[in-house]
Amino acid sequence: IAAFLNIILDIVFIAGFQWGVAGAAYATLASQAVSGILCILYICKKVPILHFGKEHAKLHAQCVRNQLSVGIPMALQYSITAVGTIMVQSALNLLGSTVVGAYSVACKVENLVTQPYPAMGATMATYGAQNRGVNDLDRISKGAKVASIMTILYSVVIYGVLLFILPYAIRLFVTEDIDVVYGYAKTYLSISGLFFIPLGMIFLFRNLLQGCGYGFLPMMGGVVELVSRAIGAFIATSMLSFVGVCFANISAWASAGLFFWVLYLILMKRMRKEKAQHEAQLLKVAQ
Repeated sequence: IAAFLNIILDIVFIAGFQWGVAGAAYATLASQAVSGILCILYICKKVPILHFGKEHAKLHAQCVRNQLSVGIPMALQYSITAVGTIMVQSALNLLGSTVVGAYSVACKVENLVTQPYPAMGATMATYGAQNRGVNDLDRISKGAKVASIMTILYSVVIYGVLLFILPYAIRLFVTEDIDVVYGYAKTYLSISGLFFIPLGMIFLFRNLLQGCGYGFLPMMGGVVELVSRAIGAFIATSMLSFVGVCFANISAWASAGLFFWVLYLILMKRMRKEKAQHEAQLLKVAQ
């Protein structure tokens, strides 16, 4: 509903009222407000467990600590990613406005086809938290395996679809210099699409580990991503190379994806050891 409302209000505010950029902002604000209100109404009617009462207004120290220990690293993670994007943008600006425009268009198309990755990540965060809460590590491992297979299959399929629809998708965003923009956009997406699998793994394992209660270590994956992207941006700047800019992103995905996969294996081993020790203590007490 919010998405369709946003489109309608864009047309009304921009084309009808001639409000320009401000009209787009008002359309987004209004549609998101409607979405939020509808969610609240749905919760009030259908989800009693989320109803807010007076007893919930009191802060509990342990709960606050838990929220901050997970929330702050997650917030910093997004900040680190944003810094890396700025570095790439700085290298890109040296190549001219046409290249910048083509890169922006390519990123828009890329964002459309990669939306399942953050959705999968959000799912795995909840999944990991629920199963870590009951210490069902076998179920966590099984879920991670299934999610990985789904991510790999989707990445392979969507890469082929992306190359097929690209000529048509470009025309949704540009009306001038289409051939030039298409050339640069195809170069970027042909390269970046080969690394959709590690990009998907970043979202999957980072969110899974955060859901399991690990905040700081997954944040270090963002640092790995930042360093890789910074090195790539520096090389691209020195060479004035668009292909170099493309590799700045995929090097960040590849290094961070590998980091999170290895981190997942290490932390799963740690959790299994902790579980075994806990069960041994319970058995000792029972005896």
